[in-house]
Amino acid sequence: MKTLVNKWFLVFSLIWFIIFICTKTGYYLFWPIQFYLIDLLAVPIIAQLCLWWMRLILQKPDYKLSKWNILILIVGLTLVFEIYLPTKNARYTGDYFDVLMYVFGGLFFLRIMND
Repeated sequence: MKTLVNKWFLVFSLIWFIIFICTKTGYYLFWPIQFYLIDLLAVPIIAQLCLWWMRLILQKPDYKLSKWNILILIVGLTLVFEIYLPTKNARYTGDYFDVLMYVFGGLFFLRIMND
């Protein structure tokens, strides 16, 4: 259970929630924060939830996600949110900087949070 109380996970989730609430209420933040910070936080938040789930299923509290797990997560997010959805819905736009943010988020998770 300590996986879900990781300080980075809690801070990133709170930041994501604040940006989400601001967007839903029509208050838009400075554009790099509004558009790129969410993408930067996506991989660490999702990976931490995956880590918690794997530890729960495998009953191994010291289990760590591999580089391949994070790569698959980054590729999956890229395929869905940067390639597929922009062709189906005008709300989504494919952006190479988003992919770069996924990669930075994945590297942060691997080096700092994957404990």
